[in-house]
Amino acid sequence: MKRNRSILKIITYTLYIIISFVILIFILYYSKNKEIKFILSSIGIWFLFFLFCVYKICRARKRTGFFEKGIYDAVDFDDMDGFEFEDLTCDILVANGFEIAESTQNSGDFGVDVIAERDGVVYAIQCKRYHGPVGIDAVQQVYAGRDFYECNVAVVLTNSYFSRAAQRLADKIGVVLWDRDMFKELL
Repeated sequence: MKRNRSILKIITYTLYIIISFVILIFILYYSKNKEIKFILSSIGIWFLFFLFCVYKICRARKRTGFFEKGIYDAVDFDDMDGFEFEDLTCDILVANGFEIAESTQNSGDFGVDVIAERDGVVYAIQCKRYHGPVGIDAVQQVYAGRDFYECNVAVVLTNSYFSRAAQRLADKIGVVLWDRDMFKELL
């Protein structure tokens, strides 16, 4: 799953940093040349400062995303393609208090476009950028995808509205529907 890959990536980068510092400390400790010690110490200090800045930027990005609340209208999303809509949905969710929001793969995603987490509850979200009403297919897909991705809540999010059949099915099987009005609240 994408979440596991991102954790593995973080662990790998952390190991690279630790190994680099162990090598730097080893060279500093066993080096007889004072110039080399000074140069390596300076490089180490600048490297630590760089890592601190990157950490702060990543934390700010994770907390707010690239999305800023209040500057968009639902009409702005009507002309996007589906992939842009999914990516921006992740940023919108993060801006609205979700800790994690990431896109699944673009094809073969089992009906789930975004996986988001808030207060320990994991959401499987199907994004539909439509001009007409969203039908029961989206509800069925996200319902099945929720179990595949081991999520707690299935949601269909759209910039449009839902057909009566989709609303009835969602009520029956417990899928949450976020229509254009709810989407506007998130903006």
